[in-house]
Amino acid sequence: MAAQRKQKARESALVIVPTAVVDLIIQAGVLLFLIYGTNMVREGNVHLYQRWGTFLILVFSYLASVFITGISVTDRERSAVYAIGNTLSLALLTWMVFNGSMAVIYELTLQGKLLALQFVLTATLMVLWHLLVRCIMARLRKAGWNHYQVVMVGSGKNIERLYSQMTGRKADKGYEVMGFFTQSPSDPVPEGARRLGTLNDIEEYIAAVHPAEMFCAISPSAHTDTVNSLVRLCEQHVIRFRYVPSMEGYPPREMEFHRIGDTTVLNLYGEPLESIGARAFKRSADLVISGLFLVTLYPIVWIICAAGIKISSPHGPVLFRQKRTGYGGKEFNCLKFRSMHANAEADTRQATKGDSRVFRFGEFLRKSSIDELPQFINVFRGDMSIIGPRPHMLHHTDVYSELIGDYMVRHLAKPGITGWAQINGCRGETRELSQMKERVAKDIWYIEHWSVDLDISIFFITIWQILTGSEGKAY
Repeated sequence: MAAQRKQKARESALVIVPTAVVDLIIQAGVLLFLIYGTNMVREGNVHLYQRWGTFLILVFSYLASVFITGISVTDRERSAVYAIGNTLSLALLTWMVFNGSMAVIYELTLQGKLLALQFVLTATLMVLWHLLVRCIMARLRKAGWNHYQVVMVGSGKNIERLYSQMTGRKADKGYEVMGFFTQSPSDPVPEGARRLGTLNDIEEYIAAVHPAEMFCAISPSAHTDTVNSLVRLCEQHVIRFRYVPSMEGYPPREMEFHRIGDTTVLNLYGEPLESIGARAFKRSADLVISGLFLVTLYPIVWIICAAGIKISSPHGPVLFRQKRTGYGGKEFNCLKFRSMHANAEADTRQATKGDSRVFRFGEFLRKSSIDELPQFINVFRGDMSIIGPRPHMLHHTDVYSELIGDYMVRHLAKPGITGWAQINGCRGETRELSQMKERVAKDIWYIEHWSVDLDISIFFITIWQILTGSEGKAY
């Protein structure tokens, strides 16, 4: 643990602080560009932005935002998508605090276009910078720098799997596995791993090497005294003790431990959205974003789409309503702009490439994802969320719930307009069972790993994919 603290202090000095300094340079640079490079700031207001107080407000806004969101560039366990969401959250919060403070202190606000441009530029540059830092950290860790030294005790498939993940070719988390201690000399160790000895050799080794962590796969119920002595040994030498239980037979899930009285209970699914605070935040964000969209852009979009639909396919409504499976397995009417001629297979058959049911304007609606925009009404009603597993037709729920054992788990969260599966290519027609299994696996992963940062990442990646046409598979 002492070694970890030293490493964290070193990471802060050599990585976090320089990252924060460059973030502030980016923020200040964008602000200076808006003032002097665009000629869009009113002349009477330019002198207010030239005050030192303005940049002190910017520094304060950034540091206050860092205190809330943190900086994840050195996080060993989080994915790049989480890092993008974390950076976007940091940029968004800094932008809000800075411009809010400027409005209160100087009674000054940028024009709408400048506000949007300020956020887009700072967020884009900060995301690129943070991803670059993560890449550099990954390469340095692969080269042997910034490692945590750890030892492993015991044997079994779980600890062998952990070892391979820490030492594999793509391992960039920064763990240096010193070797294995086994209960007996004949117990196997993974191929390529160093055998450090038996349990009798641990104390002398720990006193000499002082690793940062110990991962133990010995069952505490079968070897209580042994495990307790290892725990005490780690505590005496300020080493983190981590238990690696045998979970063979259980599905691979983001499991969570809970206490009911004095009894420990293991939940097969981690559900961050089960907390009242998380649900309240997500619902509030859904209401605000969907409400703003519905009273501003949606009426214009509806008029344009209604005209195109009626010209291309006059027989039928503008909005298509379809029963789909929602939160908790309950049915709801999912809204879309109609993109097909009226047909008897709309509720049972997916659209396919070259589908004769799709009219020309409907093809544009589907490829651009504009046909999904009426679902903001579903979001405002509470049937859906902006981010979540995509809702499926009732027919598909009936079929795939029989073929895929954990299919219904995806309904532990509200369905979304877009989701983790969609930005990872699981979109459109599912010709094979394996495609649906992959989609379900990604939906469950989202439920188990939900965070504000993850939702923000999915939201912006979806917009990027739509604008660049890289989401594909829609026809």
